[in-house]
Amino acid sequence: MKRKLILSLFYMGLIAALISVVATVFVYQNTMRAEVRENLENELRLLQVSYNKLHSPQELQEFASEDLRITLIDTDGKVLFESAADAEKMENHLDRPEIIEAIQSGSGSDARISSTLGIEDYYYAQNLPNNRILRVSTEIRSVLSMFGRTFYFLVLIITAIAALSIVLSVRITNRFISPIRKLSQSIDDSALYDEDMYPELVPLIEEIEYQRNIQSDRRQEFTANVSHELKTPLTAISGYAEMIESGMAKGEDNQHFASKIRAESDRMLALVSDIIALSKLDTHQDTAMEDVIHLEQIALECSERLSLAAQKKGVLMTVDGESEAFCGNQVKIYEMIYNLMDNAIKYNRQGGNVDVVISDRKITISDTGIGIPPEDTQRVFERFFRVDKSRSKETGGTGLGLSIVKHIAEQHHAVITLDSTLNVGTDITVDFNEVNHEAH
Repeated sequence: MKRKLILSLFYMGLIAALISVVATVFVYQNTMRAEVRENLENELRLLQVSYNKLHSPQELQEFASEDLRITLIDTDGKVLFESAADAEKMENHLDRPEIIEAIQSGSGSDARISSTLGIEDYYYAQNLPNNRILRVSTEIRSVLSMFGRTFYFLVLIITAIAALSIVLSVRITNRFISPIRKLSQSIDDSALYDEDMYPELVPLIEEIEYQRNIQSDRRQEFTANVSHELKTPLTAISGYAEMIESGMAKGEDNQHFASKIRAESDRMLALVSDIIALSKLDTHQDTAMEDVIHLEQIALECSERLSLAAQKKGVLMTVDGESEAFCGNQVKIYEMIYNLMDNAIKYNRQGGNVDVVISDRKITISDTGIGIPPEDTQRVFERFFRVDKSRSKETGGTGLGLSIVKHIAEQHHAVITLDSTLNVGTDITVDFNEVNHEAH
């Protein structure tokens, strides 16, 4: 983290310096052009006054200099006089931007890169009353040319700025990280507050303390629930085994007790399996979202696997519709749909129905079972929460199935909605339309 912060600050400083250099070049170039244009306008005004007193265009040569070039052009673009070249040999100037502008609006200007590398020519032209155009021009070194001449100096300056950015980045980072490091070191201590801590960090510290207390309470509650859930089947197994060992069980009783022991063992295995699954979800293991998901295929596979359980209870199961494909975790979504369909069978009435309807990226599992009281609908996704504890034990439920469903939905950014009526049935919908992973 520290290295990333140093690099971020360094790059920010370097980029800011480069932007400043570029902005300076831009402003300097525009300012210089404005000054050159103003000087050329002043020169042209003076020339225009003198031109009215001249007997021939050639007399303009007296006003020319190394820094000032004078050209006289007629409205057809023919060069009548040129102070720096032979006018007879010069091409027509009617297509020059400053001449076009002068003819149209009375005056015009332009800047062009000359054939000499690093030189810019600035032109200013004025339309005269006698339908002739007087143009003055000068040449200066371009900004890029001037910067090219000071290239090594600029490299030295940028290197110095880079070195200064590194030093400042390290100092600022250390100053910023120090209180956070203290906070990190004290996370496991009883006291999180420090007199040297930034006041801005106090809300963060309070939130950390609050979350830590919540996590501690949840761990204690989870440990107590797990202990209780494991103690019940272990006590039953121990009791049945003791009766067999003492010889109190005879004949058919041995088979009955063995069946009970197996049932309690299966319940323990299911509980341990669900606890492991929740642990993986809490630690975000196996969260790759690279599988192409077709909800109808998964629902049909779950239906086939649960067909025997449905037949035993006389429950009619149907799967209808199809979904738009999206990317997700195939194993997790299979586990989610299986849990929901399994619950719909377990908590259904004899001869009831389980209907699975799929559309877009949405799956709805509806049953005609016992339903959920309104006061419990918000708690059914809590760990170890059971609406009907006696019925859950009869069906082999661990109280973790819907909690697993909730975690898997959250990992896929899916939305779960539950609609239930007591003694009528329950509809649970999982909407994957918020999933950002498109299948290709």
